[in-house]
Amino acid sequence: MKLMDDFFEQTHNMPMLPKVVQEVMELLATDDVDIKPLADKINHDQVLTARVLRMANSAYFGFSRKVGTIEEAVSLIGLAKLETLVVASGVTSAFTAVPGLDLKRFWQHSLVTASITRKLAKELGFDQDSAYIAGLMHTIGQLPIHMVFPKAGADIEEVCKGRSVLERHEVERDMLGIDHNVIGEKLAKHWNFPEEISRVIRYYTDPLNKDACDLAPVIYVAAHIAFDLESMQQSTYIAETLSMDVADKLSIEDTDALAERIDSYRVFVAEAKAYL
Repeated sequence: MKLMDDFFEQTHNMPMLPKVVQEVMELLATDDVDIKPLADKINHDQVLTARVLRMANSAYFGFSRKVGTIEEAVSLIGLAKLETLVVASGVTSAFTAVPGLDLKRFWQHSLVTASITRKLAKELGFDQDSAYIAGLMHTIGQLPIHMVFPKAGADIEEVCKGRSVLERHEVERDMLGIDHNVIGEKLAKHWNFPEEISRVIRYYTDPLNKDACDLAPVIYVAAHIAFDLESMQQSTYIAETLSMDVADKLSIEDTDALAERIDSYRVFVAEAKAYL
């Protein structure tokens, strides 16, 4: 199909992650992180510095005094939160203008999904770091659609108002002949993300597919919960409308217990707003 050919001809023009973000992520991956060189790396990037300080001074953390240095911010917010911010900052800064898409709303959903994924991963015994990145990246393929096919992207966005990302890929297939799952997988490989991450992006909307990896159902559940939390739905409703087949795959049997856990995830919406 010509549209598919047009897209894949332009993938070499897709942005790369900033070098400083890759370097900070490498430092955070070490067992014994030294805050001084970590802060030095962050200080070399104005955007990353501003985001770290803004988050540290946000109402979400509620510190009684103003945080003025990166070293102080890292000490106060912790390395786990810092890693979250660095990955989020790197991915979000790669796309600064996307025609026809509300980027703030897009990244808010991505961040909420990522935080829920990390929490679910801990509860279900999956690697939390991989889970977070997969949750953050799960809809990344939507962005190239809007950049390469702005008219089609705007049309899809209009049709998908009020629809979750789990429904959107069907609309993309019908209107464009390709979906954000396939495109996102291509972009993740372009960025040299692990194979598991690219497979999650490809199959999270079809998590019971024989080619899907074990993490795909976790992202499916997290995206379902995130969308309804952002829509201000009741936790009981969110739990009861989850696909039973996917719930069974993850051995999630008690909807009442799930509803209680979903209540505890509501804080992630406010957390995401603090990042942006």
